[in-house]
Amino acid sequence: MCPGAIVISGRRIELVNCLPKNKDLWSPEIAKVIAEINGIRFTDDMQRVIELVRDFWQKYHVCPPMSILELLTKMSGSSILKMFKNNYDIMCVLAGIEPPSGCLSRVLSTA
Repeated sequence: MCPGAIVISGRRIELVNCLPKNKDLWSPEIAKVIAEINGIRFTDDMQRVIELVRDFWQKYHVCPPMSILELLTKMSGSSILKMFKNNYDIMCVLAGIEPPSGCLSRVLSTA
């Protein structure tokens, strides 16, 4: 579920597919609000994964493969995915990143 906009600290942020229209406005607070809207409990571990995903994206301009996240977090892919309702795309979106499309996304969500 993606609203067209959210308000954080009195500031209205326009969203397109749960991503800020202005990518520079992404923040952990946006991730938390979108997670809660979608019934996902936002945890410290989730915050850590999202930060790793953002760091990887800033360096390589792509959401990281699950194998990289497993190495960085020392967690299993299934444990990571469980935090995000077993959906790799949700993890990318909460990190403010456009998820991969097509088959790759489905494969990553079953890692």
